Amino acid sequence: MRAGLAAVVAVVLVVGLGWGFAYAGKDAATGRALSGEQLTAVYRAGHACPTLTSARLAGQLMAESGLDPASARTASGGRGIAGLTDEQWRQWAPWPGAQRENTEASMLALAHLMCNLVGQVRTSGVGGDTWRLALAAFLSGLPEVREAGRVPREANDYVDQAGKYAAYYQTLPQFASAGSTQFTATGSAPEAVPIPDELVGAVATAGSRCPELSPPAIAGQLMALSGFNPEQRGTSGQLGIAGFSEDLWLENAPEGASVWDPQKAVPVMGEALCRLVRELSGLPGDPYLLAAAAWRAGVDTVRRAGGVPDVMTRAYLENVAAYTDYYRLDTRLTPPSKPSPSPTPASPSVRPPAPTNGAPTVTRSATNPVRPPATTSQAPPAAVPTGPPAGFGPGGPGGPGGGGYPCRRTRCRW
Repeated sequence: MRAGLAAVVAVVLVVGLGWGFAYAGKDAATGRALSGEQLTAVYRAGHACPTLTSARLAGQLMAESGLDPASARTASGGRGIAGLTDEQWRQWAPWPGAQRENTEASMLALAHLMCNLVGQVRTSGVGGDTWRLALAAFLSGLPEVREAGRVPREANDYVDQAGKYAAYYQTLPQFASAGSTQFTATGSAPEAVPIPDELVGAVATAGSRCPELSPPAIAGQLMALSGFNPEQRGTSGQLGIAGFSEDLWLENAPEGASVWDPQKAVPVMGEALCRLVRELSGLPGDPYLLAAAAWRAGVDTVRRAGGVPDVMTRAYLENVAAYTDYYRLDTRLTPPSKPSPSPTPASPSVRPPAPTNGAPTVTRSATNPVRPPATTSQAPPAAVPTGPPAGFGPGGPGGPGGGGYPCRRTRCRW
């Protein structure tokens, strides 16, 4: 896979370099570096709802206050790092007694307000990018957005600047996370995690749909796309555990199947990848890697580029290759060579242990790949379920903002 990746990338290396120079052009913006405290707060607040991301929140904070906690008057007329007015702070303070000087509290308040505006924009019927419209509503007011039916003229500069800063932050390795696929050439991918037991069968099925696929490759792609999170929503509209675009899902899914059901979505992913393999068969390079590139960038983009279209797609493929190496060690994905003649039940397979603090992280070096530790006879401890802290609950997918952000039950306002 790594040799194939090198061959595919060599065909279009100039395309990737061109993309890099384009980003450095006059339309780019460079945001200030976040302190450790600010970065932690952005991580926690940046996924308050599916429309919001850590990079988008950082971009808005940069456009609003320049990340200055002591700002006396920000771009929208508020104050502090989040640019909230006194009334907005009273309404959206995330817990009783929260102080505006607290970085995390201010960012959470802004994130929850933005998610509320996203929901109101959605229900208003105004068409367009809901995040940009919510930014405009934050600056100018929701009635002005409704009346204009788009971003009002007076909000254009603010919205554009926040978008440019968000694009800048999205390129930084600090903002990389499972499912974002936005890694720099030197950044490390998130550590691989074992395939959940309930998904092993679906992964094996998907990886057997055509000769170009394999179960470890499917597992590697799922890890790169979502970290096996069935509720993943990507920044570019990717849906579910397999990161389907809406068009890709509609073209390949059986009637009545849900993209949010991993038992359905993962096998459909295998079928769709085989279809992409066939559609891109005329291009030089590894057929699976071309299909995986099209999964992220689109089949037409890969065709026009003659292969890997940009450096970020290359980084994504390198992540997939590294994760695939890891999942090759999972004996649950390898069928037995022949049935056992003994009626005695076979001992359960041992899943490969997830990397720990003492183990090397997965990297994307094609010349010196780092592999996860070998399996042992002792199974790893059961994963401890994680969830929102006590007293918090998800907004719910039926809410106007899309739901899913952690907030106190008494503070969730749609």
